[in-house]
Parts: sequence; C-alpha cells; structure tokens
Amino acid sequence: GLLHVGFRRENPTQLARDFVIAEGIRGPGRFLGCNVGLRILPEQGFSWYGEGEVQMYLDDDDALPTWCGTGLEDYVGTAWGMGEHQVPLQGVPLSLQEPNAGRPMPDFVSFYRWHLPDPIVYRKRLRVTLQQIGAVPVPKGQSALRERLEDRIAGSGWIDLGGDVLDAFGICERQDDVCATSYLYAREPQEAPPLALDAVLADIERRPWEEPSLFERALAPMVGG
Repeated sequence: GLLHVGFRRENPTQLARDFVIAEGIRGPGRFLGCNVGLRILPEQGFSWYGEGEVQMYLDDDDALPTWCGTGLEDYVGTAWGMGEHQVPLQGVPLSLQEPNAGRPMPDFVSFYRWHLPDPIVYRKRLRVTLQQIGAVPVPKGQSALRERLEDRIAGSGWIDLGGDVLDAFGICERQDDVCATSYLYAREPQEAPPLALDAVLADIERRPWEEPSLFERALAPMVGG
C-alpha cells in the first residue's frame, strides 16, 4: 500500500455535525490512525469536551457505522478524563491551561491513536468522524445554564439529580476549534485534501502564559531560536 496523509481543520465546528477526521480515499485500504488537536473555545467552557464518539463508516455503511466508540476519552485510553500521558499506541501529549483562569477545561488538547494491533481495513471507502458533544453538569442553583443549553441537548435529554451539589446532568452539542491528521494506506495513489496554510495556522500563536517545554528549549540553539 501507499501512505496517504490528510489534514483537516474546522474553526469552529458546526453544531450537530460530526467533525470529519478522514474520508475520500478509496480502497482497498487501511486506516492507520490519527492525531487530533482541540482548541477549547471560551464560550464552551461550561462543559467537558471528551464525550464525542469516534465512528468509522466502512464500505456500504450509511446511517450506522461499523465501528463506534464509547467516547473520546475511551478512544485515547484514559477512560475518565484526558490527562497528559504518552504510550506507544495512544496518548495525550499536550494539555495546556491558562494558570488561575478559573476555567475547568484546558485551552489546548491534543491526542493520538494508532490502529496497529487492531487494524481498520476497508474494501471500497472509509469515513472517520468525531462527534462534537460534551457533558454538562448543572450546579445547584444555576438553572439558567440548563435553560441556555436547551436547544443543544443530545441523547436522552437531561438527567435530574436533585443533589446537594448538582441539579442535573446532560450531553450537549458543542463547537470547538478542531483539527486532525489522518494516516491511511491505500492500494492506488490518490489526492489528499489540499492544505490551506492560512486556515492551518490561524490563531495558534503562543499564549502569554504558555512556557516552552524542556524539549523545545533544548532544540532552540539548533534552530536559531
């Protein structure tokens, strides 16, 4: 097979529409994996971003995918949360949050997943998507948050808890700045999506609070930085 690499970015994603990680490369082929980056938009700080299912539509799949995950955090292998970690086949190498910002969610997150021992093989076509949904806890006494998100509620709706801390919990549609690089082997050479540099590089400058890593500082003398 021949390696095909495609990059996509949506800034922001569209409500109620899954972000496309990979599509358009005809088979026979094999999906090797992906890198995904998220910039959590400030207006989405009310919810946990990692609930979206990674879904893979193979060959003649239409409404339902052959392969459906149980949530982004599970796809990356962390189960609860998306803490920074790196292992050979999956991990979260980047999780940046502005210090003392008072927001529970990070500003930037990236993850990778390689399908090497669990190959994703297709005969004709492949479409890999990521749902744009998040978990929303409604603290006690903040019913206005629930009312504001009523038109975004997904799944089976709100779960009323009536506890001392949380009044309700729900899964809601959300919008973030999402990008992905997909890696596929295909038998025939084909065009990958064109790379629009302006869109790729928009709004990714270093934040004032962001410190270079030890690795970056070590490389700086070699690249003249």
